[in-house]
Amino acid sequence: MPPLRASPTFARFSPDWTLKQFTPCFQNLFEDYVDRHLNRPASEQERYVSQFLEHADRLSSVPPTQVELDQAPVLHGWCAAALGSTPFLLGQVSGHPLLRWGARTRTSPLFQIASDHSWARTWNRFYVLDGYTPEVLFKLQADGVIAADVQLVRVDGGSLH
Repeated sequence: MPPLRASPTFARFSPDWTLKQFTPCFQNLFEDYVDRHLNRPASEQERYVSQFLEHADRLSSVPPTQVELDQAPVLHGWCAAALGSTPFLLGQVSGHPLLRWGARTRTSPLFQIASDHSWARTWNRFYVLDGYTPEVLFKLQADGVIAADVQLVRVDGGSLH
């Protein structure tokens, strides 16, 4: 699966033009980045486009350390899915700092997944992956938990149906 990446055509002298190229997903992530990391008002956000793109590039290219993996929650019975152009993971989580043990969850946008499917990086954190289960999407859709227009993203080379 190709990683989620920001626009490769950053115009250093025209950050507002770069912002206009962002998908809705990246527009939301950029606002979150400015709010959480820079503590600056939205009126100043154009100057932080370059920093945001560097941050997004790190999320999609830097693997976790062993310490990060040891501290990461585990996503059991997981699959990758997408709503429009926004990829994410679905599964049951354990060891998450905010969610109860065994909670069914949809992660923040997916940026990177290990080629051996042992870990993934989302906007918010690393996850250790346990038990690739593409059928989980269809179960969650049948239960009405996930919208019908969410699409499975195959990471195992299998067919979509």
